[in-house]
Amino acid sequence: MGVLAFFVVVYFWYSRVYTSYSQQLTQMTQEYETMITNLKNVEMKSKSLEALKLEYTELLDKYGEIEQLLPEVKQIPSFLVQLHTASSLTGTKISKVEPLPISPESFYNVASFEIEMKGGYHEFGKFLGYVANFPFIANISDITISSNEVASFGGQTEADPRMVEQNKKPTVTASFVLSTYFVKQGERLQPLEI
Repeated sequence: MGVLAFFVVVYFWYSRVYTSYSQQLTQMTQEYETMITNLKNVEMKSKSLEALKLEYTELLDKYGEIEQLLPEVKQIPSFLVQLHTASSLTGTKISKVEPLPISPESFYNVASFEIEMKGGYHEFGKFLGYVANFPFIANISDITISSNEVASFGGQTEADPRMVEQNKKPTVTASFVLSTYFVKQGERLQPLEI
C-alpha cells in the first residue's frame, strides 16, 4: 500500500509540478539562448561600428589632405601670389595675366589664366618647376614658345659689356594657360556626427 501511495504521489508530482516547471524551464532556456544570440550580434555590430568609425576618420583625414590641393575660391589671390613669387625667383617677367571664364566640372571648377612671360629658356624651365611644386594643383597647357631676336657681336671672344647686358635680355617669350581647381561650395564633404 505504501508503494502504491508512493507511485500516486510521484505521478501527481510529475504531471502537475514537474511538467509545468519543465515547460517553463525549456521556455526560459530558449529565451536565454535568443538573448545570448542577440547580445553577440550587437557585440559584433559594435565591433564593426568601431572599425567603421576608425575607417571613416582615416578617410576623412585623407579627404582633408586632398581638399587642400583644391583651394576655395578665396584662395585664387594666393594662387596669383605664388605665380608672382615663382616668376621673381626664376628671373622671368610676366607681361600679361588674363583671367579666363571659370569652367565648371562635375564637383569642381577650373579657374584658368592666360599668361605671357619673357625670360631665358632655362629660367622658363625653372618657372615650370616652381609651378609643379605649388601647394595646390596647377596645370599648364597650350604652351607656345617663341625666341626673341638676340643681336650678335660678330664672334667677339672677350667679355664685352654690351654682350653681358645682352645676355640679361629675355631670349624667349612664352604664352600658356595656367589652370587651378577649386571645389564647388555645395560639393564640400561635411563631417558626420557618429
